[in-house]
Amino acid sequence: MSAPLSVLQKAERLQAEARRLNEGEKGEEEARRISERISVLHNQLMSLQRRLRIARSLMAQPAAGDIDLSGLDTGLAAFTRHCEGGGLPPNPAFTRASTAVQKVADRIAQDSQEAWRQWTQAQLAALQMARQAMLSLQDQARAKALHQDLIKTARADVDAAVITLFANAHAELAELLETAPPPPEGLQTLLDRLASGTALLLSDITDVEIALLRRVDLDADLEVRRRRT
Repeated sequence: MSAPLSVLQKAERLQAEARRLNEGEKGEEEARRISERISVLHNQLMSLQRRLRIARSLMAQPAAGDIDLSGLDTGLAAFTRHCEGGGLPPNPAFTRASTAVQKVADRIAQDSQEAWRQWTQAQLAALQMARQAMLSLQDQARAKALHQDLIKTARADVDAAVITLFANAHAELAELLETAPPPPEGLQTLLDRLASGTALLLSDITDVEIALLRRVDLDADLEVRRRRT
């Protein structure tokens, strides 16, 4: 994005030239108009740069998908010609450039948020949470806290700090779970059923499965309520 920002520098020089050549009221008004438009476009380009950094930071994560970063200079070609030609860019040139920059920035932001949602859900699903029950009580508490933080962070709007926070917590939790021995057969499948979001009746859980939960001290994490009739 260095090229579009250099275009703004050219426009700023033109603004100074306009103020020097037109010392009257009309010249001051024209210089003020250019100054306001330059400020708006500059802020939009800075916002676009920030969203590009977020998208690239997300794509740099393992197993993260690609985000379309095309069209960054869309709408700026005509604006560039006005600046390089020595004339002051008219209002329509600013409007077209601003509209194009905002459109690209909004698209990248939306695509980044969706990519963030998909990536975090995949990362959470890949964790071997059934191993948590096989850790020491102290490590179980740490694993539980990390998992809760990951779920909370995954719901946040994506930015560079949030990506780093999630990646670091995920790496710590994955490493902690790796230190635990493999869980009993069938535990992960049962935990996935319980976490699916679908309400289960007590009759949906077998005595063997209840005994399994008790054996690994997970029965205290479950809540049973009587349905209203």
